[in-house]
Amino acid sequence: MSFSQTPPQQRQEQIGFINNRWRQLYELEKESGQTALQFLFLTNAGGAVATLAFIGAIGAGKIGIGAKLALAFFVVGVILLGVSRAKQFHHMSGLFKHWKSLVAAYFSDKTTYDYILGEDNKKAVDDICDYVFPYASFGCFIIGSIVGFISLI
Repeated sequence: MSFSQTPPQQRQEQIGFINNRWRQLYELEKESGQTALQFLFLTNAGGAVATLAFIGAIGAGKIGIGAKLALAFFVVGVILLGVSRAKQFHHMSGLFKHWKSLVAAYFSDKTTYDYILGEDNKKAVDDICDYVFPYASFGCFIIGSIVGFISLI
């Protein structure tokens, strides 16, 4: 049965379920994204700390280029993740400011409800950088780990 053919009481129950499911999936997505970013930070920062400890224990003049290169990859991974988090913050802040201005225009009868929803949907889009920076950070961890391991052999 389509939405328009659904009785009003059942329609309200379905809308309630849809809203609850949307909220649940949104929270799962948000939580998994935050967990992934925390993982990337901890692994890259941990790799950098371990490499620095190794360099400190052996002496900077006695280590090969491999350990220095591994350290560079871990540090770049942390920096990429920082850029990703900053970009994410500014994007969310922009969405919120945009939404506030749309709602203010709606409440002052300068626009329609459908218009503000359409404009919000236009603004809330994924950017390729939302994927490039975190995956590049993960790549830095993998490459740093491989280079560090090879330099120990």
